[in-house]
Amino acid sequence: MPVKDLEKAASSTIRSAYERDYKTDREKRDHIHRQVYGLVDEDVVINGITYPVIDLSVLTTAKYGNVVQFLITAFKAAGVRPDTPFHMNSESKYPVDMANTYRYVEYNVIGGGMRLIYDVTLGNLFLSAHYSDPSLVIASTDDSAEQLELNDIMTSLRLTQRNLERHSDGTYFDGTHDDRLITYARSDSAFRGWLMNKNSGQVTETLKKYGLS
Repeated sequence: MPVKDLEKAASSTIRSAYERDYKTDREKRDHIHRQVYGLVDEDVVINGITYPVIDLSVLTTAKYGNVVQFLITAFKAAGVRPDTPFHMNSESKYPVDMANTYRYVEYNVIGGGMRLIYDVTLGNLFLSAHYSDPSLVIASTDDSAEQLELNDIMTSLRLTQRNLERHSDGTYFDGTHDDRLITYARSDSAFRGWLMNKNSGQVTETLKKYGLS
């Protein structure tokens, strides 16, 4: 069921709706993810792929500031998916890039199968529900509160992507970064959280180098 009064819904109500898995076509149609991007009612085409848009500025103007604040808070708290930090885009739901396997960082966000995907190449942020319906998250009003919040989030996402890539491709272990590894972990909470998650498979010696064990 869609949230009946989304404009006045508390964060707990919004979260509960996002966490709800859908099992039927009707539940998928009525899921809050579609409800939210339906409020904006805008599509954008990127590399031939059409995405519905979640425009935080439009939602704020339309008096859904509670939804915007919920999403921003959720994005800030999102953790890198431990076992698959880099989304391989095997279903081609995002622009295909055979050359850069580190292009898309995948985050667990909100719950109930929700995923946040960051595209480092184009600087895009996508929110998806239950492995379908990826939508592009933007804030179209320059210098608005939601635009500034999204800018901060994107800055953090770029930093985390860089740390994940350099960790994963071995750059951080070429002997020239040893005295900075602790700083990298301390300054990036999402990267640090991923390192410390047992499902990311980091060995004790690696954690020691980052000052985490």
